[in-house]
Amino acid sequence: MHVFRGNCGMLFSYDWVSIPLVYTQVVTLAIYTYFLATVMGRQYLDPLKGYPGHEVDLYIPIFTILQFFFYMGWLKVAEQLINPFG
Repeated sequence: MHVFRGNCGMLFSYDWVSIPLVYTQVVTLAIYTYFLATVMGRQYLDPLKGYPGHEVDLYIPIFTILQFFFYMGWLKVAEQLINPFG
């Protein structure tokens, strides 16, 4: 019984020490900035403009969409893990 109580106390002490807020803000800002740059950088050229020397590649960026869902999902899981006990 003492071992169980000691383990519960250790679990409570993990909850007592929190992650500084600036770390979560920096990670959130970095992910949103990365995807804003990705949206701007991976756009295709308009074929009606007639840019010289540029062939237009019309496609749906499947891997960029998957990357977005995975990173945003991991970010939301990490935000919930900051305070797992509610």
